[in-house]
Formats: sequence, structure tokens, C-alpha cells
Amino acid sequence: MDAVIHVLRCFDSDDIQNVNENIDPIRDLEIIETEMKLADIDSINKRLDKKNQKNNDISQNQILEAALQFINNKIDLKTIQNNFNKKQIKNSGLLSIKPRLFVCNVDEKSINNGNNYTKNFIKKFGSNNTIIISSEIENQVNQLNNEEKDSFKKLLNIKSSGLGNLIKKGYSLLELNTFFTSGSEESRAWTIEKNSCAPQAAGEIHTDFEKGFIRAETVSYNDFVLCNGWSESKNQGKMRLEGKDYKVKDGDVLNFRFNT
Repeated sequence: MDAVIHVLRCFDSDDIQNVNENIDPIRDLEIIETEMKLADIDSINKRLDKKNQKNNDISQNQILEAALQFINNKIDLKTIQNNFNKKQIKNSGLLSIKPRLFVCNVDEKSINNGNNYTKNFIKKFGSNNTIIISSEIENQVNQLNNEEKDSFKKLLNIKSSGLGNLIKKGYSLLELNTFFTSGSEESRAWTIEKNSCAPQAAGEIHTDFEKGFIRAETVSYNDFVLCNGWSESKNQGKMRLEGKDYKVKDGDVLNFRFNT
């Protein structure tokens, strides 16, 4: 697991029960976060026990000790993120130190501008990793065909779907990009970390592509669509050859040349 997404109730309703006496997304988040920290403390203490510590490598012990300091409010989360790479944080299995995304679930009338619940939440936790959606509206939209979806969204003045916004926020949070491959049988999207070089992108398709990488035929997404594919992209000079040091951009369409 790469990140934690908290879905928080930010609407009033007599039809949906709430275990607490009132609606308070800030309180709900703090309860969940406390439970996650307690679970992590238990896991850390067991793994740092002398009997089990010998089974860990040095870096694993270091991240466990740092996580314990973070949970006890002795160091900032950024300290962990700066001192350990994404793979180490992911493999730690600890929830407390993973990136967070907050989803404020609102009613229909609050979908565009939010409400007092979302305003108070954003005031405390910021807007960078917070998104406002209405799960009820999303459920209704997903039951419609494409033409009906567009009409329904225009009626509610919704510019983009909550799911689409969630994906964008998730990609931004995890610092991910998308590149495409397109052939005669299919076009496909691939996910890579930002600033990945062309051979790393090739490796997402197959390890042999990365090992034998020579060049990447590259076209931007917009040019590829306007030219209707590879042939016209080449004819119009939109295709270029990129080498091993090329950092793949979001939306690149790539065709890899490689030796086996």
C-alpha cells in the first residue's frame, strides 16, 4: 500500500445513522489516526524486540525507530520522508508514515463550494491533499451512459467527476506520471514515478525492454491524437528519438527500440 485515503462524512442526514452525537470530520479523522498510531506502536515494539530485531536489516530498524519518534511527536513526518525512500516507507508496513489523502464526502448542494464542515476541515488540514466529492452523486453518474452523464453534470454544474479528481490528487500525492503505448491492437496507459528516465519506463512493460533499451520513439499525447497515430506523427515531424537520459513527461506516447 502506497498511501492512506480517509473518507470523511461532511453532511447532515436523518436517514444515515452516525455513531457519534454530531457530525465532526476533524474528530473522526483524529480517532482513526489515533487507532492507526496505536496499531503501529504495537507492531514497532514487537519488531524492535531483541528476539526479532536480528531479523531486520539496519535500514528497517532505523525507519521503525524514526516512526516511533514521529508517533510520539518528537520529529516531523517530513524528516522520515527526507531520510528514507518511498520503497522503504512502503515496505515498512506502517500506516502512520504513509502519505495521506482526505476525501470530504458532502451532499449534493455542497458539491461545488463545500460547506462549514469542509471549510473547518480545510482550515486545519489544508487543501493540497483534500478533495470534496459527493458519493451519492458519483453513484448516480456511474449508472448513466456517456451522453446522460454529460447532461447530468451540466445540470449540477459539475466540471469534472469526483473519481477523476481523486485520481489526479492521488497521482499528485504519490508523484506519479502516465505514459502511453499504442499499437495496431491496443493502446494502453502505464504508471511511473515522476522524473523516471526512458529505460525505467520501458521496464514497466518488461524487464527485457529496460535491459536492452536503445531509443524511445516519442510523441506528445496531443500531437499523437491530432495526427491520428504514429504514421502521420512521423510525417509531420512530431515524433522524436530520445535516449537513456530522457525524463518521460506526463502524457508521452512511447515506442521502445531495444535489443533482446
